[in-house]
Amino acid sequence: MSPRKRAARKRDWPANLYERNGYYSWRNPVDGKEHGLGRDKRAAVVQAVEANLHVAGLSAKARLVDRLTGVADRSFGAWMDEYEKRIKGKTLAKNTQATYATLHKLARELIDESLPLERVKTLQITEAINKVTARGNHRTAQALRSRLKEIFRSAMAEGWVETNPVEVTDKVSVKVNRARLPWDVFRKLYNFTDVTWLRNAMAIAILTAQRREDIVVAMFKDVHDDAWWCQQIKTGNRVCLPVALRLDVFGVSLEDIVKQCRQTGVLSKHLIHQTKPRGNSPVGQRIWKDTLSRVFTSELDRMQEKTGPIDWEGRDPPTFHEIRSLSERLYAEQGNVKTQDLLGHKDPRTTAMYHDSRGTEWVRVDIGASKK
Repeated sequence: MSPRKRAARKRDWPANLYERNGYYSWRNPVDGKEHGLGRDKRAAVVQAVEANLHVAGLSAKARLVDRLTGVADRSFGAWMDEYEKRIKGKTLAKNTQATYATLHKLARELIDESLPLERVKTLQITEAINKVTARGNHRTAQALRSRLKEIFRSAMAEGWVETNPVEVTDKVSVKVNRARLPWDVFRKLYNFTDVTWLRNAMAIAILTAQRREDIVVAMFKDVHDDAWWCQQIKTGNRVCLPVALRLDVFGVSLEDIVKQCRQTGVLSKHLIHQTKPRGNSPVGQRIWKDTLSRVFTSELDRMQEKTGPIDWEGRDPPTFHEIRSLSERLYAEQGNVKTQDLLGHKDPRTTAMYHDSRGTEWVRVDIGASKK
């Protein structure tokens, strides 16, 4: 049955707008529910138009007025194009560039690129993040939120938007299921393994707290003027590590370990190098970072088979990367090294993340003198 024709005086009214005894209401065509709009006709007409556009899925789309004011040209997709051009001019590590590219592609997939940027609200941001978390990819969702926050911050700086819709979204909670590496396990594995280059890599990691990608590319020529001059691959930060750097609990210095790396009987330009021919990796060839992680895990498993399983308290066993956190905590306890500088962090909050033992260490309660 066709809907009843409106009275002549109401034919120019927006669809779904009704008036009874001077009181206006709008009826949702989807569920039939009515919503009161008050007695102000002009306000009721405006709200009815907005509601109809929303139901039709057009509320966020660019309209004629947007083309006239230029808002339509400032779409989410247009800003992403502009933003990506700008960051290409920045010096970023290859891994960072690849990560950004992946997250930007994901953002474009989850948020309509034709939306005027100023109409991308917190709702759209939250929906995009929730879609990622619903897939079980909490870490990716966390990274996407962080990237979108920076994208809209930059848009604010350029005047494309007045507010940042990401600011008020809830942070994505990610439970780290990897156990920290305790000192006693490190020491036990260091003494257990017979893989020479792994022992050397573990020693450099515990002494310097550098990442595995920086350790495997370290060259003897980088050690000069009484220091290892390390430019971190991930951040580009430059860290000068004196060879006199010493971890008391380990009982050796960086200089001692550099000498140990020279005593493999193999001529190589890399501190961490292959000491036996293996596959396509000849003697003297540097070790790849994934090989380093894989062999560390393999040796940890082998040690547990020989000496008994270790209780990781329901978490996954630690990886080679956990040596970085262990080093930070040991130096913090030692007290004579600024660990933020050691790790190459600009933000102390990042260092604090490494200092977190994730509940694996006992906290001793110190008892002071009682007051009488």
